[in-house]
Amino acid sequence: MLLRSKMVLILSAVVVLYAVVDHAAQRVLITPSFSALEREEAREDLQRTVDAIKSEIQHLDMRCLDWSAWDDTYRFVAAPPDAEPDQAYIDSNLGRKAVLGDHADLLFICKPGGEVVWSDITEPGSVKKLAMRSDFPREALSPSHPLLAENAAAAETAATRKKIEPENGKVSGLVMTEHGPMMIASRAILTSAGTGPMRGTLIMGKFLGPAMIKELERQTSVRFDVWPMDGGAIPERELARLDEITSTTEFVVAERDDELVDVYTTIEDIQHAPALLLRANVERAISARGSTSIRYALISTMAAGLLLLLVLLGVLQKTVLAPIALLTNHAVDMGKQEDASVKLELKRDDEIGILSREFDDMLEKLAQSRAAVVEAARAAGKSEVATGILHNVGNVLNTVNVSATLVADRVRNSRVAKLQRLVSVVEQHPSDLGEFIARDPKGKHFGPYLTELAKLMTTDQETIEREVVVLNSGIEHIRELVDSQQSYAKRSELREPTRVAPLLDSALKISEQALVDCRKTEVVREYEDLPAMPLDKHKLLEILVNLLKNARESMQRSNCETPRLVVALRRAGADRFRIEITDNGQGIAAESLTRIFSHGFTTHAAGHGFGLHGAANSVTEMGGKLTAQSQGVGFGAVFTLELPAVAPIKA
Repeated sequence: MLLRSKMVLILSAVVVLYAVVDHAAQRVLITPSFSALEREEAREDLQRTVDAIKSEIQHLDMRCLDWSAWDDTYRFVAAPPDAEPDQAYIDSNLGRKAVLGDHADLLFICKPGGEVVWSDITEPGSVKKLAMRSDFPREALSPSHPLLAENAAAAETAATRKKIEPENGKVSGLVMTEHGPMMIASRAILTSAGTGPMRGTLIMGKFLGPAMIKELERQTSVRFDVWPMDGGAIPERELARLDEITSTTEFVVAERDDELVDVYTTIEDIQHAPALLLRANVERAISARGSTSIRYALISTMAAGLLLLLVLLGVLQKTVLAPIALLTNHAVDMGKQEDASVKLELKRDDEIGILSREFDDMLEKLAQSRAAVVEAARAAGKSEVATGILHNVGNVLNTVNVSATLVADRVRNSRVAKLQRLVSVVEQHPSDLGEFIARDPKGKHFGPYLTELAKLMTTDQETIEREVVVLNSGIEHIRELVDSQQSYAKRSELREPTRVAPLLDSALKISEQALVDCRKTEVVREYEDLPAMPLDKHKLLEILVNLLKNARESMQRSNCETPRLVVALRRAGADRFRIEITDNGQGIAAESLTRIFSHGFTTHAAGHGFGLHGAANSVTEMGGKLTAQSQGVGFGAVFTLELPAVAPIKA
């Protein structure tokens, strides 16, 4: 990647990181303040709704007071039971229009004890009469009804904080009826001067229905919902929060989604029990404005960062990137032309100028030492090749030495002496040899002894012949190695049709004879039937001997009780074959697998690190690939040799 690209990426990453951190900080530090402000506004909206409901109840209570502290109402209730009702008062004040005109849905006038003198209940928004026998029977209220003035006047003084005033028999608040929640007000019927005696109770009520809720929403500009606490209409989400709402006197705020926040409270009835669940639905305008502000801040930060990035890139381009690009192009051109005499001569007084001058000096020194380096490299290459050849010759010489020793032992322990003794016996009995063999006790053993001696000498001859074959093969291999060293400067391959399986057997035999303690190794051959292929037989044999010898040495060093060597020959496609050599020796550490074929690398104290390196080079020359695998120390190793089954085309 170019330096300019790296600088662009780094500066862009810094700008983006700063913008992300700044944005995250704003969201962590500022967004909660918007949420807190929004929650506070939601509480204020709900409080405004609660106050509006209380204001309606207070307004209803004042109307109830106007009716109850009126002399005409006082006289209407105080009339004797047997007297005719004051029809004029009824027509003028208690008609349906009069009740509706006062915005009341319920009007009850009761004498002390609960007897109903007058009652009227209408459906909200219409003139249809309703009946509420369980809450407000038209004949008479229960003497213990909480709305009766005498019961309120007799209440304990401690109840005044719950809107009950014992001194004047006042009750106001909410009641739950069979037709829904109702705002209610109850006053003792007195004279206009507020004197008594108390003649009864006047009760006025107004349903808190949909129409009333819409009117309150219009007044408060707050949308809200109301559910009776004793009903089954409360949604599941609100039911899940009901315990939290009823266990505190504070408003409960919960975020519904990204657009609305809910705030809850309960409203008590006149008996001071939770009667209504009230939820205000407040739009999250503050959070929306806060999110918009944070987005604008992010855009502003990114714009400022982009401007700063462009300015920095312009400065860097002029002062740093352009001179470095000039120096880089000069180095590339010098590498292509391989001419270290060309100098850059950049005229600058800063660090880049110093770097340019030092680079020119380095090129001059490089030109002086290049010839020596090339010559040293050539010498090192020749030495490496010679070392590899000598290493391979040493492997074969081990085999030749073993075979020569076996031949010498067989010759030294030859049965010729025994044969000579038999000849001396024959010479002692030239004329009666047959009679000697037939009658003499010693002569009777002559035939069996001669037979056994013939068998032993035959065995010795076969052994010597096998070892002579090995000797000839090893000597021929040494000759090929010497020839390859002599012709290294202009090397050519000799490919001939070769069957790989017999070659593997020869390599196994050579590697077995090269080591003393490997004869107890279990050798498993897994050969596929492959046809003869054009191969450099001697080079492949050299590679296989190296690999097999290393495998046997690895098993010897690991001291495994049952050394096992698996040699597999398989097809690897239409035009390739594979040889796998698997041992259960000491294995290869993971960090050594990448260096196992490097020149001079070895894990064996007595090794030189030439065998596998030379084998890998030879495999590459043959157009193949040599790899090693191991699960680690103590788990053995697998060397895989993959070669083309046809001669590769060389350029």
